[in-house]
Amino acid sequence: MSTKSSTKILMLPVLLAFGCSMFTPKAVPYEYENEEQVVYSFFINAGEGPALILENTATGVSSGDVEQSLDYIKSGLPNLSRETIDNFIQRNTQPDSLSPDMDLGADYVLLTREELLEITSHPNWGELLTEAYPGSYGYTIFSRVGFNNSLDQALIYVGSVGGPLMGSGFYYLMEKKNGGWVIKEEIMMWIS
Repeated sequence: MSTKSSTKILMLPVLLAFGCSMFTPKAVPYEYENEEQVVYSFFINAGEGPALILENTATGVSSGDVEQSLDYIKSGLPNLSRETIDNFIQRNTQPDSLSPDMDLGADYVLLTREELLEITSHPNWGELLTEAYPGSYGYTIFSRVGFNNSLDQALIYVGSVGGPLMGSGFYYLMEKKNGGWVIKEEIMMWIS
């Protein structure tokens, strides 16, 4: 085989990979934002009062055990794609502020860390939170949502805190079916 022929054969996989990546649909930022709101709305229960959501995003993973936590998440969500986890990591490198203009299909209030710290500094803070926001029960913590390129798989961390020693945090692998998001797999990170 000539050198020219072997160069062509070696270049073929590179060209195929490049060509395929050109035609793989990539989501644009506003599509992420819209789909993220739809995923958030899945976890918001319309109740008597507004849903209380922590304004700053969080992942439920401390900075000291990121690799161990990622291994745990991957082991508990076997259908999680590399694309989705990579996007999740990229979108959650730093805490972010959620927008007060989100359309979640229900009334909600974004609690700042300062407001939450002020309320939770009291031993009966669960009652104080309910007094401050009648008809509400506890608060929710969201991460940013990680998606695959075709926006039909999503990974989200959701923490739910009802009061002192009443809460849990889960990672949910979501799948888009018939235009709506459903939970495909879940794994608990903590409970109190």
